[in-house]
Amino acid sequence: MSRVLKDPEVRKQEILDTAMKLFHEKGYDATSIADIAKAMNVVPGLCYRYFSSKHEIFDMAIKEYAKESCQDAIAIIQDRTKSFKERIETCGLIMLHKEDNSKHHDFFHNAGNETFHLQLIIEMINYLTPYISKELSVQNNAGEIAVDNPELMTKFILFGEAALLLSPLVDAQGNPLEEQVKQTQDYICKLLDI
Repeated sequence: MSRVLKDPEVRKQEILDTAMKLFHEKGYDATSIADIAKAMNVVPGLCYRYFSSKHEIFDMAIKEYAKESCQDAIAIIQDRTKSFKERIETCGLIMLHKEDNSKHHDFFHNAGNETFHLQLIIEMINYLTPYISKELSVQNNAGEIAVDNPELMTKFILFGEAALLLSPLVDAQGNPLEEQVKQTQDYICKLLDI
């Protein structure tokens, strides 16, 4: 193999993207660092230069994907040109559809990868918590809401919404997921008295 020098961040991203492609095609457990290197036409040692294990690759992929999936929701929650209620109502629907076109969507939504999807949801909650908690604090200080513990309230809201992302597309009453999200947004607004 001829040696091709690349910027370390470019190479790291290539390894991550190749790994996620193979995880989707072969399954996480059936994919090794050697498989990733072979698919990239490099030696395994190159992969180990950037990642100590496939678990570390996967962990970085989850963090990257969570950050990517949350950007629009963060922009909405920080947009003070809209009322807080409007931002809350819009945020859930954005999250529902944002990751549909993301680059690792197929892996996380593949049958049999429910545990990985749950890990992703938890990472998204961890990523969003400081942004939403800060906004709840701002609204609290402005007297728009009355919340004793903004961070706890944020986690309560986000974990409640996360349950919807793990639910069937239609609930027992026949409500599609989008309608369930709208109902949840109404509950959040009532809970915050906005």
